[in-house]
Amino acid sequence: MRLHPADVAKEIKGYSFFKSFNQDLLLQVSAMVHSVDFKESDYLLKEGQKNDSLLFLRKGKVEVSLGGEIITTIDAAGEVFGEMSVITSNPASTTVKALSTVECFAIRSEDFAHVHPKDKDHFEALLYQIYCFILTERLVKTNEKARLFEILNRELHEAQRALTRGHGGRVLLVEPDKKQQLPVRMALGGTGVQLDLAGDAEAARNFLKENKYDIVLSEESGVEVLKEVYEGKLSPYAVLLTSKDVQGNLKILENNRFVEHIISRDAEDKNATIRYVLTALGKLLNKDLFGVEKYLTWGVEVQKRAVTHSGQREQLRDDMCAYFKKMGVRNTVLDRVNTVSEEMLMNAIYDAPVDAQGKSLFNHLTRKNEIQLETHQQSQLCYGSDGVLLAVSVVDPFGSLTKDIIVNYLMTCYNGTAGSLNSEKGGAGRGLHQIIENADLTIFNVKKGVRSEVICLFNIDGQKKEAQPSFHYFFM
Repeated sequence: MRLHPADVAKEIKGYSFFKSFNQDLLLQVSAMVHSVDFKESDYLLKEGQKNDSLLFLRKGKVEVSLGGEIITTIDAAGEVFGEMSVITSNPASTTVKALSTVECFAIRSEDFAHVHPKDKDHFEALLYQIYCFILTERLVKTNEKARLFEILNRELHEAQRALTRGHGGRVLLVEPDKKQQLPVRMALGGTGVQLDLAGDAEAARNFLKENKYDIVLSEESGVEVLKEVYEGKLSPYAVLLTSKDVQGNLKILENNRFVEHIISRDAEDKNATIRYVLTALGKLLNKDLFGVEKYLTWGVEVQKRAVTHSGQREQLRDDMCAYFKKMGVRNTVLDRVNTVSEEMLMNAIYDAPVDAQGKSLFNHLTRKNEIQLETHQQSQLCYGSDGVLLAVSVVDPFGSLTKDIIVNYLMTCYNGTAGSLNSEKGGAGRGLHQIIENADLTIFNVKKGVRSEVICLFNIDGQKKEAQPSFHYFFM
């Protein structure tokens, strides 16, 4: 059903494209507007094809891609597409695809001829003014993306250098999805590491019969291969590649307690997968698990503070948040950083310290009890940011954190029985859950009896936290 121009004018008045139009012009434009609907997977625009319409998103979500690479997804009402091809009369420069049912307003370029002659000059002047505004706004966004790309590029280069320092090695990847093989291939290209690809368990077993591997990686369906690698000591490291679904991962880990190294990955975020796979393999091949610096761009100055007593926690957190605030980090991010750092500090002070027999020293105390740590018991708080990621870590000198602690405590929190494992302990049993749910990515690094490190990463260039937080762990 066609909307009345007055109803259209009322709606588009809120679109940034039309904010400079007076009511008369809005009504004239509204008379030109057509309603266009798209089904999921329909194309609004196709790169290289002719386009003569301005499209304004009303409802739904679209994906914008260039040269086959996804640039962004958009679901904000009033976003405009196709303006460049209308201005220049050139083919569309990007592809816009519907990710859901999509409703749009469309204005064809030929309809502009119907503007009343008395308003023609003013209308065209407004159009060019708006086009200039849109182009300027998109140039700013492009410059910011270029800045972030340069940071990511440096980060990946440094991760590759770290991997190269491991003097090569041989890695087997068990992954049936060729699309998901690509990030690992890209990560290892030029590092001196030889990569073999197995599309299924049978192919993996054949590779293992013929070759020795420094690392075997497998996605979830190949966990039985990893078990064979672990039990048969066929490789020093068996690494499970998981999704970002924490609860789903816990079910897998509950039944496969032998897994000592896991990396979660986002199937839609190739860059993040490359970065984290590179970092993880570098850590294992170099036998160097620790250091928050590994997750930040090379050259970032990491702040380090000794954790000497329980009463120090608030001051440490205040100083850290003040440091990040000066860098321009938003309060919404800092609130999560504050929550996470408090839990990490409490774990380091009350839960981590053990005696020579591995018995907890302070775990039975309530968190209101003041604890003064001796020099050999003190932890370290570290934090820094490279403008894309903010990182916070706490390192303790005990290495008492175990896989079972992580899996068991998280399972009680996600199944609604938090605290059931804490009957003789002073804490509420929610610390690990709070850490993972408030960070975008949490990494646990543990060398048994020597050191534990918890690293939390936060994306600071986005508007909100990751919809699905995730965690990695590495145990030696």
